[in-house]
Amino acid sequence: MFIFRKAIWLLLILLLILPGCWSRKELNELAVVAALGVDTHKSGFLVTAQVINSSEIGKQRSSVGATPVVTYQAVGITIPDALQRVLSQAPRQLYLSHLRVLVLGEALARSGISDVLDYVSRSPDLRTDFFMLVAQHSKARDVLNVLTSFEPIPANSLFSSILVSHKNWAATGMVTLQQYITELERAGSNPILSGVRVIGSQAVGYSSSNLKKINPDAQLQHAGIAVFKKDKLVGWLEESKSKTVNYILNEVSTTIGYVPCPGSENEVVGIEIFNSDTKMDVKLDQRGIPQFTAYIHVEANLNAVQCAIDLSKSKNIDYIQNQLKEKLEVVIGNNIRDVQTKYGADIFGFGEVLHREYPKVWAKYRNNWDTHFKTMSVQIKAFVAVRHIGSIIQPVRREIHQR
Repeated sequence: MFIFRKAIWLLLILLLILPGCWSRKELNELAVVAALGVDTHKSGFLVTAQVINSSEIGKQRSSVGATPVVTYQAVGITIPDALQRVLSQAPRQLYLSHLRVLVLGEALARSGISDVLDYVSRSPDLRTDFFMLVAQHSKARDVLNVLTSFEPIPANSLFSSILVSHKNWAATGMVTLQQYITELERAGSNPILSGVRVIGSQAVGYSSSNLKKINPDAQLQHAGIAVFKKDKLVGWLEESKSKTVNYILNEVSTTIGYVPCPGSENEVVGIEIFNSDTKMDVKLDQRGIPQFTAYIHVEANLNAVQCAIDLSKSKNIDYIQNQLKEKLEVVIGNNIRDVQTKYGADIFGFGEVLHREYPKVWAKYRNNWDTHFKTMSVQIKAFVAVRHIGSIIQPVRREIHQR
């Protein structure tokens, strides 16, 4: 009995000292922010918050024609100041812990995003797993005001499309806050971000009528990779150069390409690359100058044959492999040199390789690495293996011509 009473008293004491749900917030008291946009403004920052309209989520049809999200905008000297001013419009407290994407206006990105990084890194309400994007040639608010048809919440549409396009296309970036800051602080590399743009009529895209068309008047489209020097945007990479970045960074899961058929420039063999692995190495020449080499190992399948090539002959498979090998070496090599000369931004991480292999040599270059990187020698060595040619051996065109 004594032990039982002692246990009761212990439980009562624990109830007194253990914290309760004193800081809880009910869902009907919160405005869940799915996306946040930040633009530069003469008075500081223009902040756009894309808030989920919880009363409309799950409805097949709205009785009043309300949209699934609502955007609020406010200007402030700092980002927290702007968010506080949003409360003069929003009926609920903003809840940022479920943020999916952070969109930065291009003008802001070119002037520097250190203030934005300071806020999002410092705020206890924000996690670090949301994706960061740059609005190509536009403001972040223009992107966040467009309604998407396939996914009712535009922020979720952006988040999902980044995952899909990065995995299957390899021409976009997939960068979270934590990844960006890691690259920013790491010696010998510069960060990148994925781009997004509005195609079509922005004005119509802001209206719910955009959701009622088979071919919407406005859509959101990923727009290659944004190149940064430290915290400032310096330029954009189109599809080919974006793929080059992902090849070097080992970010290619699946992508598509092609090589010319033997003896023909107009007929091609389609290639599906399903595995890619890149190793980077650096050696010092006789003068002690770094010489970089990227070894790219690729596995591929044939997915389209638009000529009458005989695939039963090993020499033709060897031809396809050699053509793909040469194309990878030439295109990736040229793209790296273009980035070197045009931007001088080491977004590939070659400086980090030098730092790891030859720390004393790196000490001579680190203070002016962007300048030295422009003239560094980078060689590409590709190794290609075609694994499958499809469920039929000969191309249909060959069989038709033989009849």
